[in-house]
Parts: sequence; structure tokens; C-alpha cells
Amino acid sequence: MLQEKPLKKMHKKNKKGIAEQLVISFFFVSIIYLIIHVAYSDIIYNALNIINMVTIEQKDITYPSVTFDDVTKRLIDYPLWNTEFGTISISSVNINLPVYQGDSLDILKYGIGHFSGSLFPGEGGSIIFAGHNTKSFLYHLPEVKIGDQIIVTTTYGKFTYKIYETKVIDATDNDAFPFYKDREVLMIYTCFPVNTIGHKTHRFVVYAEKIGEVYEK
Repeated sequence: MLQEKPLKKMHKKNKKGIAEQLVISFFFVSIIYLIIHVAYSDIIYNALNIINMVTIEQKDITYPSVTFDDVTKRLIDYPLWNTEFGTISISSVNINLPVYQGDSLDILKYGIGHFSGSLFPGEGGSIIFAGHNTKSFLYHLPEVKIGDQIIVTTTYGKFTYKIYETKVIDATDNDAFPFYKDREVLMIYTCFPVNTIGHKTHRFVVYAEKIGEVYEK
């Protein structure tokens, strides 16, 4: 019985020592992570982009037959799922990418995806595009300014939009994508912030209203 107290004290001391070592180790690991993240974030992003481009098969450029009805302001023949039907260009931030029908993760490997629950350019309502935030895609999207122009070129026409608003939203905020019927608004979003690694809880959204259109005959 007389030896129990020293043993208890020794046990407590060992536990305290282990806890202190864990705290110190965690502290140093955190510091090392921050240093690596700050110093090599661009290198890591470039490496991920290269791996991504190497491991996926490039899609052939395919423009399916799509026609537009000038009277109803609706498409007659819609693009097939997973096919390219146009391009999007934002010259102010050097973005020029293909646009595909659908916005699955597989489609977003190749370019910008069009949310199938939204309308198409020229149909006079809400259009929703999405893309990855890597440097091959929409990394520079948060650098756009109010007033910048976006050009979407399709097989049936060329559409020009002017940015009137940008904002950061929670990833679960579906109300940030309203369904307009009285005006044509293009909404483009990507994960945010773009310069961090890991799961992103927010999205950067660009809102642009149509200011011009030229239809192909």
C-alpha cells in the first residue's frame, strides 16, 4: 500500500509528458504545413494540374447539330449530354474554354459545364455554368471586374454578357442562383478560395446580363 502513491504520481507524470510531447509535435507539424503551403502552393497547384491533364483522355472537339427557333426563342435540337456545344471567353482574365452539356465531375475535367436545369444562351432566362478552380480552368475568375464582358459562342449564335455583380456564397446556398424569366442572366461559379488545397465550403459566383446577340442562319 505504501508504494501506490509514488506509482500513481509516476503514472500521472508519464501521461503529462506524453501529452506535452503531442502538443509540441502538433505545433511543429502545423508550422511546417503553413511554411510549405505559403512557399509552394503555386508549385503544388501546377503539379496537380499536370497530373490531371495527363491522367484524363482529351475529348475531341464535337459540335452537335443545334438549331434555334427565332419565334419561340428556344432551341429545337438540344446538345447531347457530355458533348461540347460552344466556348466561353473572358478576355479580361485570359479565360477561353470549351463548354459542355452537363456539369458532372467527369465533364468538368475537360472544360466548363452547363447545368442542365438552366436555360441555354439566347433563351432569355437563367443560364448556369460551372468549372473547376484550377489554373487550367477558372483560377482567375475571382479577378474579374464589374463591367467586364463575357462572350459565349455556340453553333447557333454568339452572345455577349456584361458582368454586373460578383459574390462569395456558401456552397449550400441554392438561392444564389435565381431563375429569371424576364431577362437573360449568365451565372458562372467555381470553388472558393482558389488558392487553397482541400475541401472548399464556398463558391465564387459571377452574374452577367446579356447585352448582345448574333444568330447564325
